Amino acid sequence: MALVLLTNDDGIFAPGINALRARMEQIPGLEVWAVAPDRERSASGHAITTYRPLFPVRVEIPGAVAPCISVTGTPADSAKLAIEAILPRRPDLVISGINRGANLGTDIFYSGTVAAALEGPILGIPAIAVSLDSMTSSDYSAAADFAAQLALKVLEEGLPEGTLLNVNVPALPREAIKGVRVTKVGRRIYRDQWVRRMHPRGQEYYWLAGELAEIHNDRESDVSAVEAGYISVTPVHLDLTRYDQMDRLRQWNLTF
Repeated sequence: MALVLLTNDDGIFAPGINALRARMEQIPGLEVWAVAPDRERSASGHAITTYRPLFPVRVEIPGAVAPCISVTGTPADSAKLAIEAILPRRPDLVISGINRGANLGTDIFYSGTVAAALEGPILGIPAIAVSLDSMTSSDYSAAADFAAQLALKVLEEGLPEGTLLNVNVPALPREAIKGVRVTKVGRRIYRDQWVRRMHPRGQEYYWLAGELAEIHNDRESDVSAVEAGYISVTPVHLDLTRYDQMDRLRQWNLTF
């Protein structure tokens, strides 16, 4: 029986992970565990906790069959702790999500959802990160169905070492989704605004705000696919090396 770990960055009680859990529980032959942060941890990146203990707590989720555990840490903490200490054995697949909001383009470098999934490949386990391109929709059913379908395919076919699949689903009625595109990582640039305010005790503080900037993405990008109404599936690899630049840098004759 394959063991599947579900995790996220929106927290163990978030609707996305619970829609996914409920869908995965319907698949015969799977053992499902959900281990996720105890609260909202979006945009945590790949932070892990090293200077304080982590407390896993079994929680009750209405209707859940799978064990559900909250962790007082980051998304990466939750996945790492689950894989290395909590689960009864090594999982066959890690799925992070379903996230509230897209993780497209350069979002992946900030994303707690993607970071939690990356703990899989770091530890030699295939992984999928799944996000819904909406901050307001409560309908995760299409994303959950596609994630379940893809999970079975990954369990059957496997993934190359160090690889995860980053999936983004447009927030459209099921019948309006045009299909699936295999894509590359696109570009998402934000016009950041730092709102300066003053604390009642006299200390200044800042809120990060802003909006997406208009930027061109070609048809092969995840951004363009979702904008066009397609589910994007992007293979992402742990190895960030620019191999095409190594010889050029060697020609610099760097010394010390």
